[in-house]
Amino acid sequence: VQPPFVAWADPLLPMAAAASEAGDSPAFTVAFQGEKGAYSEAATFELLGRNAVRPVPYPSFDEAFQALSTHSVDLLMVPIENSLGGTIHANCDLQLQHSLFIIAEHDFRVRHCLMALPGTKKADLTKIISHPQALAQCDSYIRNLGVVKEAAYDTAGSAKLIADGKLVGVAAICSEIAARHYGLEILDEGIEDDDGNFTRFLLLRNAPVRIPLGIKCKTSIVFSLENQAGALFKALSVFALRDIDLAKIESRPCKPDVMDRLERLFWGMSGNMLSSNRQFNVRVSAGPAHKKQRTDNEIVKPTYRYLFYVDFFAPADEPNAANALKHLQEITSFFRILGSYPRGGTLAGLDNLGAQVVVPASRTLVKPKRKVGIIGFGTFGQFLAKKMVSEFDVFAASREDYSRIAGELGVSWCRSLDELMQQRLDVLLISVSILSFEGMVHRVTSAINNVGLSEHSMLVVDVCSVKVHAKNTMLALLPAACDILCTHPMFGPQSGKHGWGGLPFVFERVRLLDAPRCEEFLRWWSEQGCRMVDMSSEVHDECAAGSQFVTHFTGRVLSRLDLRTGPINTKGFDSLLQLVYNTCKDSFDLFFALYKFNPNSAQQLQCLEAAMGDLCKELRDGMK
Repeated sequence: VQPPFVAWADPLLPMAAAASEAGDSPAFTVAFQGEKGAYSEAATFELLGRNAVRPVPYPSFDEAFQALSTHSVDLLMVPIENSLGGTIHANCDLQLQHSLFIIAEHDFRVRHCLMALPGTKKADLTKIISHPQALAQCDSYIRNLGVVKEAAYDTAGSAKLIADGKLVGVAAICSEIAARHYGLEILDEGIEDDDGNFTRFLLLRNAPVRIPLGIKCKTSIVFSLENQAGALFKALSVFALRDIDLAKIESRPCKPDVMDRLERLFWGMSGNMLSSNRQFNVRVSAGPAHKKQRTDNEIVKPTYRYLFYVDFFAPADEPNAANALKHLQEITSFFRILGSYPRGGTLAGLDNLGAQVVVPASRTLVKPKRKVGIIGFGTFGQFLAKKMVSEFDVFAASREDYSRIAGELGVSWCRSLDELMQQRLDVLLISVSILSFEGMVHRVTSAINNVGLSEHSMLVVDVCSVKVHAKNTMLALLPAACDILCTHPMFGPQSGKHGWGGLPFVFERVRLLDAPRCEEFLRWWSEQGCRMVDMSSEVHDECAAGSQFVTHFTGRVLSRLDLRTGPINTKGFDSLLQLVYNTCKDSFDLFFALYKFNPNSAQQLQCLEAAMGDLCKELRDGMK
């Protein structure tokens, strides 16, 4: 059942079509507010990739919305809410004003960087400039530096001011890509006080897209209600009665005259005559002398009218949801679908824009399975392959011959790295020991060059338990065409044998040209139930030295004591025996690598030695 109020049009995107006919690239122009290097531009690249779009900056949100409404650009990327600052209501109003549709959403992790003219040191800084919100989000960091802060009109704009004015001793807080745009040097990154800073962006278009079956969708709507007892309860019950899960509900005031126009437009477009109980003409007394002389028949203009914004997990044209929306339409004074779109940064439906539009290959609706290669097909590689074969075409190679096991798992076996690279993989997962990692990356790079695929785009993923070493190795050795994702699945065949639900999966997006491919791969881990932890490699290693290394060190120290179970074991002692077992079943090479390739572990070892010495001294001193 199609909702009667949705126009599923598929007009051509003018700029994209022009690019197609001219044989130019990219396919889509995307408007955003701000200077080049703004977080909106970074979010655009994360969602759509760099190869298929040309971001177009506009000074204000009004101008960016106007550009899309007049078909000057194909798409519009706008922030709609921030995890710290809340909803950006101005953009809600502009979307209503321009009747645009949401076709995708993207949660963007805001990572603030400190940048200045090349050669500048942090000790040289006297002032930091940025947008007031960015300054507020880095307040503790700025106070620790002891420099003056000054508000600027824009985050990326502050970088532009420094570059254009050659401002010595002045730093800006903005995005990493702003540094590249304006030739500045990044002095520090991840300087925000709260690492839970996310902004939800919406990708808008002049008409909705068709979402194919099987895609998990979200729908955003807005409506208003008559001021009657139980009105909101009745409105929300249309979803509750049909077991439709709500993702968000928010109300905000709307100017009465604006509300009147919206309601008139809604009822006019719905083809309904205004009923006698829907009176939009408001009679107000002519002057101050008559303020207290209203008649019983006058309708007093309300001071506040409210719009209700609701997101729910279902496509608008799914029969159950369509019936709910039809029911809701009957009890609201204004109603509009803002968009029905895939959840969580997925793109779908963009190939319904018209025959002449060039759509990037990564956007096609029905795609063959991604090709995933696994190097290192030992216990952990096999553990991952068992899960992955249902979703991906999996290929594997290793020093030892695991062809029989691979065949049993449904994995295609490759006899050499060259043969593996010839599969033109989408994702390459390197599952070897930390000690072997650098040598393996050298061999992978050689294999890529041997088969002539140095320009082939591929996402390379490591699963090492030490991250900075893996990150720096891949950045230094892999071809520039390779995207890099650092990960640490903090579980294995034993802890994950009953499922991966709630188990931590640490990751850092290091280098991305095809961001949607990376997000698709990360989404697969999330769909397995993993607890996704977005963390830099540097922070990971600092935390790991205080947890993972200390755990392994303690277990191995206790193993030297040859502890044995006895008839009066306490629960604490049993826990120690289990710790010895869990740590010593891993190879000493793993333990040594946790020390060798993580400088934080050396510091932790010194602390452990000092703590042991202090405790022993305290005991012996007590005997004196």
